[in-house]
Amino acid sequence: MKQNIIKALTKDVGLKILAFIFAFLLWLVVVNIDDPTQTRTFTSVVTVTNADVLKSSGKLYEIKDGINTVSFRVTAKRSIIEKLSPSDFSAVADMNNLENEERIPVTIAAKSYANYITISSKQNYLYVVLEDEKTERFVISAQTTGKIEEGLAVDSVTCSPTVLTVTGPEAVVSTINSVVATANISGVSTNFTESVIPKFYTERGDEVDARELSLSVSTVSVSVVFSNTKAVDVVVKTSGTLPEGLSLDSIKTDPSSVMIIGEASALNDVTSITIPESVINLSDLTGSFITTVDISSYLPAGVTLADSSSSKVTITVLMAGETSSTVNVISDNIELRNIPDGLSVKLNSNDIKVNVFGTESVLSDLNAKNVKGYVDCSGLTVGESQNAVLQFENIEGVTIQNTSVTVNVAENDSSAEDTKE
Repeated sequence: MKQNIIKALTKDVGLKILAFIFAFLLWLVVVNIDDPTQTRTFTSVVTVTNADVLKSSGKLYEIKDGINTVSFRVTAKRSIIEKLSPSDFSAVADMNNLENEERIPVTIAAKSYANYITISSKQNYLYVVLEDEKTERFVISAQTTGKIEEGLAVDSVTCSPTVLTVTGPEAVVSTINSVVATANISGVSTNFTESVIPKFYTERGDEVDARELSLSVSTVSVSVVFSNTKAVDVVVKTSGTLPEGLSLDSIKTDPSSVMIIGEASALNDVTSITIPESVINLSDLTGSFITTVDISSYLPAGVTLADSSSSKVTITVLMAGETSSTVNVISDNIELRNIPDGLSVKLNSNDIKVNVFGTESVLSDLNAKNVKGYVDCSGLTVGESQNAVLQFENIEGVTIQNTSVTVNVAENDSSAEDTKE
């Protein structure tokens, strides 16, 4: 039986193979002649038209969840549908047809073979979220970032334009607190101008996403001008002579040196910044003291300070054998004397920091509770934040420097009532 089956299968094998090939070719011909209908799904990106109709009402739109595509079914002969791709279709959402302020009907049309295909009649929608539009103008802050080359200082940083007009969703524009244009100065040693993209920051310093914003200009020109720098010492000159019994130990400044900027020719002529002798007259001294002066007026022509905050220089004058320290004097230890009738006086601070001088051993034993002072209020008038002189009672071996305090002066209640009557 088995042999009969094998014999039947192998008999005339060439004819059998030929018949199989002929059958396949016949099927292929039938299929191509028949060209059956097929259905496929395509996905296209939606184009929004007439979006300007919202601007007239002060509105903007945002595509909900960022989904700006639609899918649709297309039916056509196999020979045609195999040639189609998403680019052969257009998907258009006309803002004039906005429904319920949330969705726009999408019209799908074929760009190719329009007469030979059928598009599903199912209505597709593009879903949007409407937002109020806001326009605001911001002053641009020009800044630098990066490490500056040795021997240079940034003289000026400017930008053009200086004002930027920003339009966008109110929820985004309202969070903007500052606009910054930053130029990188790393590796740069000559003046330059570059175009930078401005960045937006909230009041807390967080960067604001600018993708939904429309700007009056997309980039800002930032110009950086460098100056040469030089470190010079601060020197104090004095006039007069110390009273008998006093011996000068040292005169120190803080900072002891400052960085100046200017043209190379101007810097070459400057070796120090000198505080003139009129500031410290030794004949007027009764002991050690500390004072602060503004050295900006003592700078030579063509020279400025690299850091304007360093213009305040503290001068410490110490007598022989003394050192300096500070103590906090509580308000309870400060007496308000000679207050004019009908007025009330109040210190603006609960404690005052004052400078004290003496030997190290005396200052180490000094108790701040023992430091007492007074304010002579006889010349004060009604007003807030007035300056007055705080003077101190002597403590053996300790020099306490008088200082300035702020007081508030007002009419007392009884005086106000008398005035009304």
